Amino acid sequence: MANTDQVFIPFQPLKEAPNSSDFKADDVLVIFGEVFARGYVNGLIEEAKANGMKVIYSTVGRRGENLQLRPLNQEELEEKKKQGQWPLINVPLECGFDLEPDSKGVTPVSQLKGLKLSEWQNAKMDWVSIEESKTRAIAGFRERVTKYMAELEGLVPKGSNIMFAHTMAGGVPRAKIVLPAMNRVFKGYGERFASSQEFWEGELGRFCSMSFMEVTAHSLKHLIELSQSLTDKLAKNGARVCYVAYGYHGNEILIKGEYQWQSYSPYLQGFAKLELEQHAYRASKKGIAATVFNVPEILTDSSAIFPGVEIPLYPLIAALRKENPGASITKSLIVLCRELLKPEHSIDEILQITDEYFRSNLKKEWTKYDIWPQHNGSKQMEQMQTTSERIIGMHKDPKQLLSKDLSEVVFRSCGKAIFREGSRPRKSVLWIGHDLVAKLGSQNE
Repeated sequence: MANTDQVFIPFQPLKEAPNSSDFKADDVLVIFGEVFARGYVNGLIEEAKANGMKVIYSTVGRRGENLQLRPLNQEELEEKKKQGQWPLINVPLECGFDLEPDSKGVTPVSQLKGLKLSEWQNAKMDWVSIEESKTRAIAGFRERVTKYMAELEGLVPKGSNIMFAHTMAGGVPRAKIVLPAMNRVFKGYGERFASSQEFWEGELGRFCSMSFMEVTAHSLKHLIELSQSLTDKLAKNGARVCYVAYGYHGNEILIKGEYQWQSYSPYLQGFAKLELEQHAYRASKKGIAATVFNVPEILTDSSAIFPGVEIPLYPLIAALRKENPGASITKSLIVLCRELLKPEHSIDEILQITDEYFRSNLKKEWTKYDIWPQHNGSKQMEQMQTTSERIIGMHKDPKQLLSKDLSEVVFRSCGKAIFREGSRPRKSVLWIGHDLVAKLGSQNE
């Protein structure tokens, strides 16, 4: 059943970030979710530490025998210490219901056991059982978050302000059939094309949709609700609390000299990202400083399932040339281009390809804000995948791509923007485009 309290949120790009943040040394950044390598939140953590803030880390926990959720063991905690992720609250914050048994011991993923890839369209699931698993999982998650908040209170110095960074995303059900089926949808073209709409409207898609909503979107609602007791106590001492979350809803890139909004399709997690925005909007209406920052595409381990998502990264070099032509970061990236690309290719050639790609009539059909996220099409997938393959083929080594270094520019600049804007946000949903990334890029040096 569709939500009746949805509001349309217009495109609201953040064109200028404040020069500084209201946060000071001894304030606290709380990471609500686990930190992994090469993720967006690393830029925010770098910025917080550079400004003297205390960072408190979290974990989603691990699965032990019989797939039971457990805290990190001593060896895993020591590894976190070596990585600098300390102090860490060792309460498992895994959110989702795919491995949660119902009252009969049946988990949602076990319903799909034995289903072959050729049969994914024929999947049939017991939705009464799934709803029971979901209800039980939500109750368990909220219980763990309540425990987490009690431990957090003891780690926050008196008088400190808090920024909660919600980093939870994804929620791909851990059934063997799901990822291969999604791979067909996100990677297939030509004879191997698979319709994302057909997948989404089937039993597997419905299961994924519910899982994405719980992990990506509703976890923010639970965080805000269950931290209120703590934040009310802090407010009595004059402290302020804000919440920031990472969204994706397309972004502006430089196309033929102009910044224009574009997006990736088919981004099935986008429906949950829209709900994430709604949770921030509803919280802001209650006077809570909660903001979803829709950040540009980067290349990460988790985004590898979306080939073609990296194409918008290359025009960032054009944005850096426009906004910071003399900056050392711009010059060093241009030098890096020469090192990573084959001698017969250049960054200008890549920019010509991306300009033609984003200006094409076919791409424009899949760049419509009002109906985002859009499902895929056969010709659209072929255009995107072949463009991605063409650019990758211009590199000397397909494992050493320019998009990796450009991704680091993005997450560091986004860290600065979120750190400065998040304390007193002007809107509950904001977009960080390549113009702001490029402007802040020179400050990363």
